[in-house]
Amino acid sequence: MKKIGPFAYSLILVVLICCGTVLIKGDSPEELIVGKWEEVDWNFERINVDSTEVNGNLLAYQKNELYNNMIIHQGEEWEFCPKKELTLTPKDHSEEKKIKWYLKGRGNILELRYGDNVVESYQVHKLTKDTMVIYYNFDLQMRGSVKITFKKVEEQDYAQKI
Repeated sequence: MKKIGPFAYSLILVVLICCGTVLIKGDSPEELIVGKWEEVDWNFERINVDSTEVNGNLLAYQKNELYNNMIIHQGEEWEFCPKKELTLTPKDHSEEKKIKWYLKGRGNILELRYGDNVVESYQVHKLTKDTMVIYYNFDLQMRGSVKITFKKVEEQDYAQKI
């Protein structure tokens, strides 16, 4: 019985060291999100069928209500900087917006804060080194969500640009 004690303590110590190493070496959501992301898909999900037209499109009043309560991000490039700054660039490069970003919880809630105290909150469904899927949940008569899918834009080295 006395020989098992040191072995058990050694085993527990090894397990704790392995778990600690995995936690330290793993990429945190705040590290994964930093970089340029391009929107590749933007669609509605989980919308009540009885509140839409027969062909599944949203009714005009539903679109107006949705668009009044949400900022539409379509075809933009999102660049997350390490200092919690997000630059939104339209595809036509017309007018960039700079806002603040924060990851809440365990990295599963993305909060965007505009200068005029407007706050958007997204649920981060998937975040990997090359893919990000976020949901904007709206609590309207439609009870649905907007799914936005991003692909990470690969940065070119200076030598590749020349």
